[in-house]
Amino acid sequence: MAAVVGIHGIGKEQLGRRQMLAEWGPAFGDGLERAASGPVAAPAFDLVYYADLFLRKPSDGPARKGSGPDTEDIASWLTDPDDGTTQEELLDALSDIVGAQDIADAEAAPAKGYTRVPTSVQRVLRAVDRRYGPGAALLYVGAFRQVRRYLGDSALKQEVDDRVDAAVPADCRVLMGHSLGSVVAFEYVRRHGRRRLDLLLTMGSPLGLRMVRSRMPNPRYGAVHGLPVGVRSWVNVLDPRDPVTGGRHLADWWPKVDDRQVDNQADAHSVTRYLGKRETGAAVREVLAATAP
Repeated sequence: MAAVVGIHGIGKEQLGRRQMLAEWGPAFGDGLERAASGPVAAPAFDLVYYADLFLRKPSDGPARKGSGPDTEDIASWLTDPDDGTTQEELLDALSDIVGAQDIADAEAAPAKGYTRVPTSVQRVLRAVDRRYGPGAALLYVGAFRQVRRYLGDSALKQEVDDRVDAAVPADCRVLMGHSLGSVVAFEYVRRHGRRRLDLLLTMGSPLGLRMVRSRMPNPRYGAVHGLPVGVRSWVNVLDPRDPVTGGRHLADWWPKVDDRQVDNQADAHSVTRYLGKRETGAAVREVLAATAP
């Protein structure tokens, strides 16, 4: 059985568990070897896959290129009564990771892109891109959309949670979550309060953002003790330029979380860049070495 289980993030609808294991596995091994300063054997590792539950239905409209959101998506969400996303809701989520000065700077710069959405939304989308890099706003909106669905659609959440429950074995010692997967991992911990884990490892996590915390069943679960009950340690790896994190340290909400900053350069939210970091590998090695018989 797998001692380490990962839970993936947003935008993986066209992939599958085996494809993603081929992506996560080598990067995870690289992180372990960087931490050990040499070749090491990786622990048994598996991955929870759930992204197909977010697939568009044929009735949702014609297929398009790519798996992430685009400007037309944003415009359609704001005019689709069945979706329920309001302009105010999207602006509130976006303003969680940029400030008034960021927006003022974006307004002063030449207007580029996002012309299909309302002007008030255009300004904040451009501000996000200016602060975090090209494409950051669409990445963040994609995260917002899927987090909103996971936490707001009880039937969908149950399906995702059921897959996690089926995939995490009783002897799992390390649970890793990237992006939305970190929210799913936290929900697993909350739902299984008696379950013991040596390490909860989150990467590129939006758990510190208002748009997530306002929708969580119990955002303060474990906060009074510094960590959720049953979790021996929690390491949160973040790149401050990753828009999905907003640069937020999770120790601000759970005081015993060990926040470790990394530099993923131009692809700040990349799971392979997070997994391949020494800080990530060291977190796993520290726990497995400390609990070895």
